[in-house]
Amino acid sequence: MSVNKFSVSLFFFLQINMAPKKSAYFTFLNRYRDYEIRKGRQPSSYEQLSISLSPVWNNMTEGQKDRYKVLANRCISNTNHNIEQPLNHISNEEEIRLAVCDMVKLVAEMFENIPNDQELLNKKFILLHINCHSFDEEQYYFPAEISAIEFNLKNGLSRTYQQIIGFSENKLKGCPPGHPYPMRRYAKQYHQIDCLDKHPDDYENIFFEFLTFLKDGIINKTDVKEGKLDLPYLFTVESDVDENNIKKTINSLERLYSSAFPEVDAEVCKSTFKIGNAEQLLLEIKKKMNLPSDDDHHLVRVLEYEYYVQAFCCKYHESIRTTNFKCSKARIIQWMTNICNHINTFIDLNLVPGRHMAARLNDHSILIIENAHLPLTAADLNLNKNASYYDILPNSRISPQS
Repeated sequence: MSVNKFSVSLFFFLQINMAPKKSAYFTFLNRYRDYEIRKGRQPSSYEQLSISLSPVWNNMTEGQKDRYKVLANRCISNTNHNIEQPLNHISNEEEIRLAVCDMVKLVAEMFENIPNDQELLNKKFILLHINCHSFDEEQYYFPAEISAIEFNLKNGLSRTYQQIIGFSENKLKGCPPGHPYPMRRYAKQYHQIDCLDKHPDDYENIFFEFLTFLKDGIINKTDVKEGKLDLPYLFTVESDVDENNIKKTINSLERLYSSAFPEVDAEVCKSTFKIGNAEQLLLEIKKKMNLPSDDDHHLVRVLEYEYYVQAFCCKYHESIRTTNFKCSKARIIQWMTNICNHINTFIDLNLVPGRHMAARLNDHSILIIENAHLPLTAADLNLNKNASYYDILPNSRISPQS
């Protein structure tokens, strides 16, 4: 046994057999192990959990770790009184944190099962960003805008989805009291989609269209009601601009699901969507290609680098002339471009203007082909015969799309 494995094994022997010295870290691992059991899976050993989840623990704030210190102290108290009661109730925030930990493992396993670089280049990924009708004080989130794109490293962008969504109190359960003011204040700061404006609110139809995009095919309503959907992994950026973005994304999709189909069990709504971290997506791509790795902060900077300013806002945000960080569609196109450009600095991907990144035309307008089946030639796109493509250079300033 190596020194590292011996140290890990000794640590867990002491934790298990000396209850009064149980640490917050051990409690964190134990909560995740309980989560695996509830999901019907064979629980991991503590040694395995420590190896896979220690990066997650190290990235948690002291406030987040304090929750587990409280749980650890409660376990100590129960042990001292010979009342070992399992902590079955987990708050929504803790449940989401465990789901995020689960996704870290699942995404890593997915990349381990990609046999070679060619398969990796052709592997399709979906990037997702959701602007929320948000009431942070009540931890209440409902989607105001959903945008998603499908792409791969070889061919770039293949499909897009974008939808502005209204907030209808008569169709929603559990709306927080006094919600309009804080939601409008949040909207003005982050995305400018006013919850009191009239936007589409046929939640069942919106949900079906979103699922149809994710599955790239027809969705069976029975599968939706019975929780038999097997959806692909979705990746979003967890950045300073979007604090707790993964939590808001998960909550928003669950609430949309339950609003579209109130009869569906809450546990089905919780387990349907698999939301991963886009920073990990980029990291796993680099690891698979044996490229130099980066720390988390650098990966966020890579993903959030602004190439396009206002260029690819959705029609709604374009109409109000907002900046692209307020628009979900603009942001995910930016993330895709940044991923492809970053990998291209190490390995020649043969990037195609209009597919991997925007193409600027002679009239200074720019375009990106949002449907893989559309052609790329200027003639087929009915462009001016003098139009041509060329890459947008980093830091260049460009005008909005014509």
